[in-house]
Amino acid sequence: MAKSEPYPTDLSDAEWRAIRGLLPGQGKLGRPPRYERRLMLNAIFYITKSGCSWRDLPHDFPHWRLVYYYFAKWQALGVWQRLNDTLRDRLRAASGKKKPQRLRVSIAKALRWLASPESAALMRARRCWDENDTSWSILWD
Repeated sequence: MAKSEPYPTDLSDAEWRAIRGLLPGQGKLGRPPRYERRLMLNAIFYITKSGCSWRDLPHDFPHWRLVYYYFAKWQALGVWQRLNDTLRDRLRAASGKKKPQRLRVSIAKALRWLASPESAALMRARRCWDENDTSWSILWD
């Protein structure tokens, strides 16, 4: 698909070179993809920046269902988080900042527990419903 002119959200060549290695590649088996990963990223960035719905994606891009498929697939694979972490670390290094210290093991363990489904279930179980408000009963061990 040929576009008449680029959108402001399109990746520049330098930006594409910086992130293309962070995207999952096409496997050795199977047919090559119909659309380039760069075009998929440009479509996703267009949606993100413009705030339009998936169905309102301009016709210069692949069909919205295919773009959404790649978005969801990359989300499940953790591509967006990896992109963000890598670009943030590169920017920090370029500006001369140190890499942030890792959390202590005890704090990291506590945060993992708080983010777990078991923790959410325990909090729901400890919830007390009164007539007018919600309060929490916290058991101090």
